[in-house]
Amino acid sequence: MAYKTLTLVVTDKDVDASALEAAQGLARQNDAHLDVYCIGVDPARYEPLPAGSAAIVIESGAAEAHERAEELAKWVRATLKNAGLAYAVQSNVVPNMGLDGMISRLSRYCDLVVASQPYGKGRGPLQVSALEASLFGTGAPILVIPPSSDSDYSRPFERVVVAWNESDEAFAAIRKALPVLQAADRVDVVMVDPPSHSPERSDPGGAICVMLARHGIKAEVSILSRTLPRVSEVMTRFANDRDADLIVMGAYGHSRMREAILGGATRDMLEGAELPLLMAH
Repeated sequence: MAYKTLTLVVTDKDVDASALEAAQGLARQNDAHLDVYCIGVDPARYEPLPAGSAAIVIESGAAEAHERAEELAKWVRATLKNAGLAYAVQSNVVPNMGLDGMISRLSRYCDLVVASQPYGKGRGPLQVSALEASLFGTGAPILVIPPSSDSDYSRPFERVVVAWNESDEAFAAIRKALPVLQAADRVDVVMVDPPSHSPERSDPGGAICVMLARHGIKAEVSILSRTLPRVSEVMTRFANDRDADLIVMGAYGHSRMREAILGGATRDMLEGAELPLLMAH
């Protein structure tokens, strides 16, 4: 079991440079094919406009988007030219309202999506939309690359922390991370304030560790108290203490709107993570 088709959606040179470098390393590590989709978003708003100006506005917006996509594709091809891996680069123009559908369609056949961290300097709604479209529209796991990452992605992750809360999202992330977990030297399954009324309350994390053991993965369970305001802060501190190089977690156990307004573990991790995140929904 391995990731044999990787996908990267590129929207900005500066934002996606780290993700492109990571995708190259992962492709070499897995002997995988890398598909890179360079997106130019048509900024035109299709609503009533003054007579005679509609055609000009629409044509101008489409031309700008096409130029943007081609510029990104040229940069990616130059970067991958001597990378020594199988790849394909495609430029795509899409209206704002069609972004989710196009990214879902382009990425649906891949085994792993590589994405840039969507929050932070130089990042905006476009990066958030691109990540969420892949996460919700493909069923594939998403590897989120922080801008400051200095990991060697051509080598397996050695120390992995798995966030486990018995949810369907966390279970999906573990299933889809099996190739990564099997290659790791150490796997820590972490539970923060496990539910007291859970069917697994007598042995928190025991069942998931049995499943992992049958895949040749020896995992240790750590039960942590929520001693910091956010669960994400507890997870991050643990990962740093264990010198981890990857965190595996489920994504959006609550709705995206709820997390956007009230916050949540997924958004908190995406905003502040200094380590790569392997996520699934």
